Amino acid sequence: MRLFTGLAAGVLLMGFGAALAQPAVPGAELLPQGAGRDTTLRVCTGCHAPDVIVGRVQKSAPWPDVVQAMVDKGAEATPEEVALIAAYLKKALPETPA
Repeated sequence: MRLFTGLAAGVLLMGFGAALAQPAVPGAELLPQGAGRDTTLRVCTGCHAPDVIVGRVQKSAPWPDVVQAMVDKGAEATPEEVALIAAYLKKALPETPA
């Protein structure tokens, strides 16, 4: 019985720890899976809901320029994260022809 209780507690703690490590972002399911998605969610959803990102009409500026503009406005990301986010968005949400 003691072993079962210990195992159950361990499973609960692991689940709780995973929940703390990956806070749910409402609407995150709108962004397709791919390299850079988690970084995009972490950096970009500080100001924008995922539906705003997905709904952006990509006609006026390429994603790298858009991401850099957000950093210039205060988004906190390393140069490596900026490149990763821009590459992710370019692939996940490609430019729409005018």
